[in-house]
Amino acid sequence: MSDLPRIGSALIVRDEADRVLLGKRNKDPQRGSWVLPGGKIRAFETIAEAAARELEEETGLKIEVTGQFRVYEIVNPPTEQRIVIYSWGKVIGGTIRAADDISEVRFVPRRELGELQLTPLVRQALRDADYIADEPRKLEELAVETKPALLPVAVEGLAARPSHRAKPAAHRKRHRAVDARQSAFTFEGG
Repeated sequence: MSDLPRIGSALIVRDEADRVLLGKRNKDPQRGSWVLPGGKIRAFETIAEAAARELEEETGLKIEVTGQFRVYEIVNPPTEQRIVIYSWGKVIGGTIRAADDISEVRFVPRRELGELQLTPLVRQALRDADYIADEPRKLEELAVETKPALLPVAVEGLAARPSHRAKPAAHRKRHRAVDARQSAFTFEGG
C-alpha cells in the first residue's frame, strides 16, 4: 500500500461534432467498461503532460490540453485510493487507434453516452460535465457517494453545489468531486 494514493490525469476530448472520446478498458478492474482516456502522473510530470502522454499512448491522438475540469477522489479501503484530475482537451494530430490498455476507441455522440457501460466515475464526470442528463441510477451506482469538495478553496462569487444523494455504508466505494474553480490544484497548460 506504499503507492497509495495513486494520482491520475485524464481528458474529456470532444470533436467538431461534439462527440466525446472514449476507450473500452482491456484490463481489470472493470474490463469492458468505457472510460475517458488517461493514466498515472509520473514524477515531475505536470497534470497536462501526463494527460497528453497517456492519451497519445492509449489512442494514438495528439492532444492539446485546454483547461482543467474537476478533481475526483475514489476511496475504497483497504486496497484503493485514487485522485483523478480531469482536464479538457482537443485533438491536434495523430491517427486514432486502440492500444494495449484499450480494446476499442471512438468518438461517441452525446445521445449514446447514457446507454454505454461506463465506469461509475466516468459516468459521474460526464454527468458533471452535462454530457449525460440526470437519469435513474443503476443498482451498481447506489454505492457511489459524491461530495461537493475534496480540497475546497474559497473563491469569491463561486459556491459549491451540494450533493443531495444518500450516504452509503462506510466501507463502500466513495467518489468525491471538486470543481476546477474550487480546487487547490493549479493548471499549467503543456
